[in-house]
Amino acid sequence: MLDSDAQSALTDLRWHWEDAYKINVVEGSWQAVPLTDPSVTISRDSSMELREALRRDYATRADQRWAGCPPTARSSGRTSTHA
Repeated sequence: MLDSDAQSALTDLRWHWEDAYKINVVEGSWQAVPLTDPSVTISRDSSMELREALRRDYATRADQRWAGCPPTARSSGRTSTHA
């Protein structure tokens, strides 16, 4: 069972990232699975480490999504960002 600070951090991570990742804490390991790639698990020792890893992973995945788009789509600013 998580203490109140960890539960609050988990709720916050889920709220910010629920459209892109499934987030849990398993035996003290903070884990996120990208909804677009369920074969990947991102694991970190703390909520803050996981938040930073999610930011990097999401940015990398966004770059990969944009790589196949025509330049006009990239410059239109049609994208979403996460905290």
